[in-house]
Amino acid sequence: MLSELVGNVVRHAGTPMQVTLTLRKPYLRVAVMDGSPADARAATGRDPRAEGGRGLMLVRELTQRWGSAPAGAGKVVWAMLPAN
Repeated sequence: MLSELVGNVVRHAGTPMQVTLTLRKPYLRVAVMDGSPADARAATGRDPRAEGGRGLMLVRELTQRWGSAPAGAGKVVWAMLPAN
């Protein structure tokens, strides 16, 4: 899941990023902040038959919750996983 979020910054935002991991039981929160204001949620409606573009669909299916929010000139995309 982290590699999908980081990969999206490399492929689509092309900006510096900051990765934050926060453990607050019962969840691990993973957040990746980039410098692009593009809406991350818009990327989840892609054609499932396409060769790429499934990263955020995977994040959505494999996490308890996920989302994005504006942060400075860019955004932060976060996801929460059970911390078992």
